[in-house]
Amino acid sequence: MRPSLARPLLPLLLAAGPALAQGPAAPPRPATVWVPVEEPMSALLNGGHRLVSASGPSFVLERGGKYVVCEVRPAGGMRAAPETTSTCHRLN
Repeated sequence: MRPSLARPLLPLLLAAGPALAQGPAAPPRPATVWVPVEEPMSALLNGGHRLVSASGPSFVLERGGKYVVCEVRPAGGMRAAPETTSTCHRLN
């Protein structure tokens, strides 16, 4: 391109630069459905679920291809809870 033609196009290219660099917007992420489970984690384990993953206070249980995520809250702590509790949710 000759310098005489590049000069008028330069402001247009600079203004369009960020728009040209950005790709299409990412599609929205689908929501994960968490279905509350009324049973405590101990009852799920006693009922045939097996522990497949643990990270901190979170545990993933599985039985027959169905997964449950549980969070265990130990007794004591800042809340001075009298007993250990768990909250579990089905993923599928």
